[in-house]
Amino acid sequence: MLGPVQCSLYNDFREESMAKHAPRIAIAVLASMLVVACGGGSSGGNSQSTEPIVYSYSIPADIGDGWQVADLAAEGFDTQKILDMMDRVVNENYEGIDSVAIVKSNKLLLYWFANRELDQFDGWIGNTDTERHVLHSTSKSFTSALVGIAIDQGFIASTQVKFYDLFSYENYANWDPRKAEMTLEDVLTMRLGLQWDEWSLPYTDRNNDLVALNNAYIDWAKALLDLPMVNDPGTVFTYNTAATNAMGQAVQNATGMPLAQFANLNLFFPMQITNAEWSRTPTNLPVGGSGLFLRTRDLAKFGQLYLNNGSWQGQQLISANWIADTVVRRVDISSWATYSEAYGFQWWLDDLDYKGQVVEAWVTSGYGGQYLFVVPSLDLVVAFTGRNYGSGSSIDILYRMMQLHILDAID
Repeated sequence: MLGPVQCSLYNDFREESMAKHAPRIAIAVLASMLVVACGGGSSGGNSQSTEPIVYSYSIPADIGDGWQVADLAAEGFDTQKILDMMDRVVNENYEGIDSVAIVKSNKLLLYWFANRELDQFDGWIGNTDTERHVLHSTSKSFTSALVGIAIDQGFIASTQVKFYDLFSYENYANWDPRKAEMTLEDVLTMRLGLQWDEWSLPYTDRNNDLVALNNAYIDWAKALLDLPMVNDPGTVFTYNTAATNAMGQAVQNATGMPLAQFANLNLFFPMQITNAEWSRTPTNLPVGGSGLFLRTRDLAKFGQLYLNNGSWQGQQLISANWIADTVVRRVDISSWATYSEAYGFQWWLDDLDYKGQVVEAWVTSGYGGQYLFVVPSLDLVVAFTGRNYGSGSSIDILYRMMQLHILDAID
């Protein structure tokens, strides 16, 4: 059975094949449509059915979880375009989608989730709730938020604190003076300088750096900190799930509170999220890089929190300064990333096309289609979960849904 170490953005980026800039996105979307039209997009449970399923829209249920609910049309959407999208989802023409949530103007307008089969990832926490879903690497953005809250509350001085100072190990292997210079910001932006590569080999390969580290050691944070340095901190972007896990340990060290409890008290419970759960490391630390499970309407709350500059229903959970710092385009990745232009504090920063104009999007990205899109200029939040594990179409499908259906449906 696959474990938490095998799920991160590597798979997502290996799957990407389309272009990143707005005009090129349109080409990618058209190409993807041709694949679907030729039968390439139907491989789900409904592919043998001769009668298509017709999706029926209704305003999401008001369950008293903090969401206002409203009708798509009342908030300026061309409902037919959303219905067309959802017809494709439920008939598996847009394959592997487990849930969709659309929020505009702080109102939940659409919430759909599949009556899916539980899978190997649910086994990480013994999950039996089909509405709750593993977020894989979207978990990283939540760990980043917890870092921000710890800074807001004075447990951590700033992002300029030396990262190794947040740990109390007596010594480290492969000591290099540059380790003492590594800052928390360097870790947030994946520029640690440590020897690391979790993208060249799949997570099913025991020689993958992440798999090898987690299989060989009990204390994953210490194992990371013991690695040799190959670059100066703050200079080279190297995607590192182990680093996010270690940040969770750093927050726990700084606050003196178990990380899951800190998250519940300061983030989840104030947003009326009561069933968040994490898979755990051998030392019982939440796997901050890939192990968070949430319901999708709760995932959308996280996007709304960032859209509201850290405020949820009038309560400031994260400082507006932290939100602003998070989405600064600190690392230019436009030369190699398919959709993203830059990387911030564990968020991907994209440009989308809205009726011929470029609009900024803040995006979290998780293996298999666990995505959150925040589009500030449109007051829009969209959340997805999915099961496109090992499929080359997962990211393309989500960006197609965003561009051809959701953004195009907004008046």
